[in-house]
Amino acid sequence: METWRIEALIKLVLDPAAREDERVDAAMYLCESDDPRVRAALVQVCCDQGAGYSLTAACTGESLGEIAARTAPLTAEELALFRGEALREYRTSYEQFIGVGNGAVVG
Repeated sequence: METWRIEALIKLVLDPAAREDERVDAAMYLCESDDPRVRAALVQVCCDQGAGYSLTAACTGESLGEIAARTAPLTAEELALFRGEALREYRTSYEQFIGVGNGAVVG
């Protein structure tokens, strides 16, 4: 994915004034990128107490789980900041992407 597109999608996903459905779509598109800025932005949204459930689910379930499965799992420090539903979504998604039963340990 092109740098300009990554930057535009990050800006949108972090914009609390943007419509939630647009932020959800941006989060889902960002799963295609392994850019560290993407991971940081999605983690930031998952820690935001004001983010709606569908945005949190898109960031964690649709994007962070897939990115982490390709690159590296989220750290214990990152996971400790997540709201409850974000943590559940991440773990479920990550396990699905890595394949449950392969002996992997999930944070």
